[in-house]
Amino acid sequence: MKKKNRLFIKIRPTISFTLITCISIVIIVSLSLQYYFLKQLAFDATKNSFSNIALKVKNKIQELDKTSNNIIEVFELYDTSTKIAKKNEKHPLLKLFTTIIKNNTYIYSLYVGNKNKDFFEVINLDTDENLRKRYNATQKTKWLILKIYKNDKGKRVEFHEYLDKNLNLLKTVEINPTYDPTIRPWFIQAQKSNTIIKTAPYEYVYSASGAKGITYSKRINNSDTIISIDLLLTNIGDVIKKEAHKSDKIILFKKNGNIETSINFKDKITDPKYKKIFNLIQDNVENKHFTLNIDKTNYYIYFSKIDSIYNNKDYLAILTPVNIIMKPYSEKIMKSFLLTILVLTIIIPLIWIATKVLVTPVLDLMKENKKIINRDFLNVKIIDTHIKELYDLSVSLSNMSKSIKEYEEKQKELMDSFIKILASAIDAKSKYTGKHCERVPIITMLIAKKAHECNEGIFKNFKFANKDEERELSIAAWLHDCGKVTTPEYVIDKATKLETIYNRIHEIRTRFEVIHRDLTIKMYENILNGANEEKEKKTLEKEHQRLQEEFEIVANANIGSEFMKEEDIKKINEIANRTWIRYFDNTIGLSLEEEKHQNKTNTPAKEKLLNDKKEHIIKRDKDINELYSKYKFKLDIPKYQYNLGEIYNLTIEKGTLNQEERFKINEHIIMSIIMLEKLSWPNNLKKVPEYAGAHHETLIGTGYPRKLKKQQMSIPARIMAVADIFEALTASDRPYKKAKKLSESIEILASMAKNKHIDEDIFKLFLSSNVYLEYAKKYLKKEQLDEVDISKYL
Repeated sequence: MKKKNRLFIKIRPTISFTLITCISIVIIVSLSLQYYFLKQLAFDATKNSFSNIALKVKNKIQELDKTSNNIIEVFELYDTSTKIAKKNEKHPLLKLFTTIIKNNTYIYSLYVGNKNKDFFEVINLDTDENLRKRYNATQKTKWLILKIYKNDKGKRVEFHEYLDKNLNLLKTVEINPTYDPTIRPWFIQAQKSNTIIKTAPYEYVYSASGAKGITYSKRINNSDTIISIDLLLTNIGDVIKKEAHKSDKIILFKKNGNIETSINFKDKITDPKYKKIFNLIQDNVENKHFTLNIDKTNYYIYFSKIDSIYNNKDYLAILTPVNIIMKPYSEKIMKSFLLTILVLTIIIPLIWIATKVLVTPVLDLMKENKKIINRDFLNVKIIDTHIKELYDLSVSLSNMSKSIKEYEEKQKELMDSFIKILASAIDAKSKYTGKHCERVPIITMLIAKKAHECNEGIFKNFKFANKDEERELSIAAWLHDCGKVTTPEYVIDKATKLETIYNRIHEIRTRFEVIHRDLTIKMYENILNGANEEKEKKTLEKEHQRLQEEFEIVANANIGSEFMKEEDIKKINEIANRTWIRYFDNTIGLSLEEEKHQNKTNTPAKEKLLNDKKEHIIKRDKDINELYSKYKFKLDIPKYQYNLGEIYNLTIEKGTLNQEERFKINEHIIMSIIMLEKLSWPNNLKKVPEYAGAHHETLIGTGYPRKLKKQQMSIPARIMAVADIFEALTASDRPYKKAKKLSESIEILASMAKNKHIDEDIFKLFLSSNVYLEYAKKYLKKEQLDEVDISKYL
């Protein structure tokens, strides 16, 4: 199965990242909630603070209203309140005036005016330092008395008298009168009312630098005289300033937007950017707080309506930057954040260390799992961990490994049983193979183990890495001739040239018998026809003798024990020309397959004594060239699958096998390779086909089926070639040959090693390690055991 292209992350970083992420999320949420609640707390605290300021402003204004009312009502009790003092004349109530002003520092001035434009005012110069500069007063001057009246000549005059704190006259200054009290707001409003009035803020004429204030006025006892008290708005501002933060913007304003007093505010409240604040007046909102972005700065704004006893509605707006409100809380959050980062910096290594408790047993489990992957089941152990789930998993892996190992061993036993049964079946299939499939593995493993132990020459790097590699070679040895299951028995066991399923020599002998009988009958026919009896008998005797000799030639040729000479082949062809008469139909009583190859002829028919007929040719039912090319086999493939021709088989020059049958015999290794390569071998047995399929190859490329050379063959494959030949040479259970002695077999092997048919290094190891002798003593007959001088081969 192909691995998909995907990202893989190790468990330790994953767990650490997950924990750190979770902790970070908790921290972020906690800090966010902390910030949120602190912000709410800050806004609530600010709201309460601003609410207190608004309340104090309201109380102060109402206090000023009441106090001013009381002062005016007190002055109303005095008839002399309406008097306008002349130059160098003290007003009867001057002491009262100054005392009241002195006790109420917020009062700028007290004054009296009438419809005759007469005016008397007492100003406290201490209310504004700039007043002394305006009026050229010394620091000693505390009071400024303004007197405007008509003198005896009817001319309006104005005198400014400068008094010290003890009311002593310091100097008097006469100026041209320009002030008309009757046109002032306080006079006009008071004239129209019988009660005390409170003016809107306006600019005082006699103030310094255009200061604004408010005036409380009342017509005294329904007369034409008005008494008034002036309050500078700066005094109200001072009250607000005591409660406010230095960064706060505070505005006290009227419904029309006119500002009575302000702190840190230089704009107009009617400016569009303050539209939201100004609109609250129209909505008649009592208390309101919200945030507003002004000039790219977020402000927290508190708005309140300030009621007066005069039904004058004032409005208070307090603006403070959000960052100023949040500054102490932001500092706390920043400290919390820095502390959290510090803690997280400490926690991260601790998490990394702590994950080791989980990761280490997981890694140990992975190691044990790799053992399972590598099928090293016996070495799978239970890991040491206190984590129950991982411990249980480890126990489960261990138990599973044992179970798999037991199952594997049983499967191995079953597989080995099948392999040995197959090998036994092949050995049992023909007496001519004896116990070849059983003994080749014994010799192979004896040589292989010695090669494994040897640290010299070509064996220096040849080692069995594990038991599986030994088993791989053993299985290959057991299955090296498994292809023989496809080889017909008559081909394996063919002891004579004419043998197929049966020995056809008897069929040939029968024809001789027929000819023998026909000759006898012919003699008697000739005698009956008048021929010389004695002469005919002698002729018959000669023919019979000749027939016997010819049959003997055919019979001897059939055995194939000697190399056939050219003259013998010629004689077989001559004998084949004898004829005999067939009277019976040779196409009846046949199988369907036989009928395909048999030609029908009329009877009686003249038949040759020996013949190569068309029905003797068995063609291949499929082309095997493509298959052989696929597996890289390099054998010469005969045209026909079988050729049962009588002359063809009897004239085989050497042995009993014709070209087709010899190919069929050799084909067993081809079938072995095909069969083994078609099997789905596990990785530890992948080389079985290679080892099993090369035992008929030579080191010089003259073997079969692939004509491999030494460098193309592994050491195990070359070992098996030696084992296969040695077993065949020493076998004593073959009916077709006499068992060779040990020395003869070694001599043949030495010759083959010299001719590069087998590996000389393996042959020498075979001798020097005494494998040949170990095997011989156990499996060879006593009469085969003779002395072998191995020194001449080493």
